[in-house]
Amino acid sequence: MADRTYKSPKILKQRTLTELKKTVLVEATVSTGDTITIDELTTITNVALFNATTGAVVTATTVDNVITITEAALTDEKLSVTAIG
Repeated sequence: MADRTYKSPKILKQRTLTELKKTVLVEATVSTGDTITIDELTTITNVALFNATTGAVVTATTVDNVITITEAALTDEKLSVTAIG
């Protein structure tokens, strides 16, 4: 086996990491207007919700660590939720 020497990639822009982000993955059964509270986060910066059966994107709003389902005509649908905060 040959020894190989690799040069470090050139750093074009260096940033200081001031805050670590946490990702929370959950499954929830919800209807339109229901809320999901993510206790592990104090603020949700990004969220993605998908219908676990069809894979369709589900719309929602967030305030602090609470997600409110705004997608019309959902009744007891199982969702896959990814929340980052």
